[in-house]
Amino acid sequence: MNIKLDNPIITYSEKGKPFIYDKLFLKTFAPYIEEYKNVPYERLTEKDQSVALARIIKKLYCNGVLVTEFFSKEMAQWDGLENHERIHNLLDIVTRDMFCCFDKNLESDDGEFAKVNRIYYVDNNGTKDYVMCNETEKKGLFGKKHKSPYTVYFEDLIERFEKGELPKSSQE
Repeated sequence: MNIKLDNPIITYSEKGKPFIYDKLFLKTFAPYIEEYKNVPYERLTEKDQSVALARIIKKLYCNGVLVTEFFSKEMAQWDGLENHERIHNLLDIVTRDMFCCFDKNLESDDGEFAKVNRIYYVDNNGTKDYVMCNETEKKGLFGKKHKSPYTVYFEDLIERFEKGELPKSSQE
């Protein structure tokens, strides 16, 4: 799943403005959401929205571990909540990890974007569909294309994951 840099949520984000993580998640995961009922998320009933998200969570991995196992300590704190509230709480954590690098509010004073040591993917019958940015930017006088800094960041995460260098739980 490629996160598009021309997405309006990313393009028009600014410091001081709220970053809309949930909408970026829905746009990025639209193919998996529509796989459930062949309808965009906004047109699903509240129950079907919850089911569509739960179906994604069942196939979503963080650093090679199911997200429900990776965040098991956090989920244990939500035992008294309804299932849809647990799903939304988990997705809040996951989306902040996935998309924090695009949130201008999290940039350091020197302009460096936020980074985490977690890479997410959906297991599609044994194929890893990584959540990543895979785009190039034109630079220089002749407009030569180079990988965007976000692409380099996600490629580094995938490389470190394949070497086994990323944590296997949220507590590490």
